Amino acid sequence: MKRSFVVLACVVLVTSLGGLGCARAARDTTGFALREETVLNAPFEDVWHAVKRVAREQGYEVYTRDKRGTFVIYTPMKRILWTQPRRSKFTIELAQKSPEETAISIESIRQIYGVTLLTHPNWHDRKQSDPAPSQALLEGIQAKLAEGVENEDLESETPEAPETPVVEVPAAPLLETQPLPEEGSVDLEEAPAAPVSDDDKAAAEAATVN
Repeated sequence: MKRSFVVLACVVLVTSLGGLGCARAARDTTGFALREETVLNAPFEDVWHAVKRVAREQGYEVYTRDKRGTFVIYTPMKRILWTQPRRSKFTIELAQKSPEETAISIESIRQIYGVTLLTHPNWHDRKQSDPAPSQALLEGIQAKLAEGVENEDLESETPEAPETPVVEVPAAPLLETQPLPEEGSVDLEEAPAAPVSDDDKAAAEAATVN
């Protein structure tokens, strides 16, 4: 009995160590991505705006848009029945070849959401085998450039604030005013003297006698 327990413990230990060894090795994703490249006959800025507009129109989630020419976009996450969530990642890079030419590359790769023994839950790359989404993006960008849409129209427009109505405030009624009299023209009337009582007279006479 004791011997069987020791053998079972050794088997479990070896299995665990073997699993950890496999988990440490990072999966080589070389060659998993598909890449589309071409040169567009349009200025760099026009291509940049076209990429931004087409990505939104085709339903992608724009994660990064760098003015230097790099976009990272994703398809919306989806799950088929009870399988792991999945999506596709697209990295679009632009490079100015000349004032009227811009090189563009679109790299796509599939991703699934999961966890390994030594990692936190995260998105992991899987091989991409369908070039159609990248080709649709590229065709949409070329069509948008052919339309000749102005760059200003491609920016997000901010709605103008409504004009504030001007309310006319009625003027305050004018007060009737009279001109000030000229200096020296006012006659000051002398105020009548206050009546003197008999007691005050007597006190005054006594003070005079003394």
